[in-house]
Amino acid sequence: MNKVFFCLSTILSLYTFSLSAQSKEAVVLLEGFDPVLLVDGKNKRGLDDKFVVRGGFKYLFSSEKNKKTFEENPGLYEVQNNGECTFMPGIQGNPGIWKVYQKKIYLFGTVLCRERFNLAPEAILHPEKCKKVKKRNVAIVLYEGVELLDFAGPGEVFAATQTVDGQFAFNVFTVAASTQPIVSQGFLSVQPEYSFANAPQPDIIVVPGGDIQNLMKDEKGMTWVKMISIKAEIAMSVCNGAFAFAKSKLLENKSITTHWTAIKDLRKQVPSAKVFEEVRYMDNGQVVTTAGVSAGIDGALHIVERLLGLSTAKFTARYMEYDWEPGL
Repeated sequence: MNKVFFCLSTILSLYTFSLSAQSKEAVVLLEGFDPVLLVDGKNKRGLDDKFVVRGGFKYLFSSEKNKKTFEENPGLYEVQNNGECTFMPGIQGNPGIWKVYQKKIYLFGTVLCRERFNLAPEAILHPEKCKKVKKRNVAIVLYEGVELLDFAGPGEVFAATQTVDGQFAFNVFTVAASTQPIVSQGFLSVQPEYSFANAPQPDIIVVPGGDIQNLMKDEKGMTWVKMISIKAEIAMSVCNGAFAFAKSKLLENKSITTHWTAIKDLRKQVPSAKVFEEVRYMDNGQVVTTAGVSAGIDGALHIVERLLGLSTAKFTARYMEYDWEPGL
């Protein structure tokens, strides 16, 4: 399966435990808890003088009876998959991070791997039985002076989101007038992956805010934005990116929002729309608009919730360590 090491600390921890498993000394598993009791939902530590070494791991038992029970049928009580991480096969599991599921013990490389497993155990254990979810293309529009978090926030959300069986749910790419670098907020140079002329057809388009006039005065760019937004499954604006949608007549008679400083101007621009203040996003089905800057993260998580479910969106937010409140 296509799994990802979420951060450097994860890689280092997995590497450390891989080295431990390869050493000659058997590793004490499960923080010393008796595996025979664990599978029955009981937590009791084993004794140092009552142990079995199997597969390079050291199992401790609270009684001679439990030790004998294990030896008679180890397959019922030993960790599954030879101690590999259940979420990332081929990677050594952490002997202190485990989960008992349906009376079997599974190891995980990190706490995050275990949390991911908890979302959909059957999908991880039996991916062949899992209904495949369409991998959607997400186009993030860039232009000179684009607000950094307006595009990076939603980009992080969509790039980090995985389906229940651990596959990446979105193919995220950037698109601009050309593939020449643009500058965001006066200091960050970003090279778009595609131009408007050769970008793949997206299922979701994100128009971030910033120096939005630089996009709006680009006739070819605005033609592309309008055409794609009409065809897309979801078109989302962030901050004053809503004005690009307004110019394209995509916000007529809709409930919308934008950055708090631009509320009055948006009301003038789209008099038929109901423009909301003090909300993080407004969802009209095919068109989603968000408030400013960080609100793009909320809007993207809301889209993930719509398409893949609340638990997936919550997990993505937790991975990002973002304090997300659904429905705001």
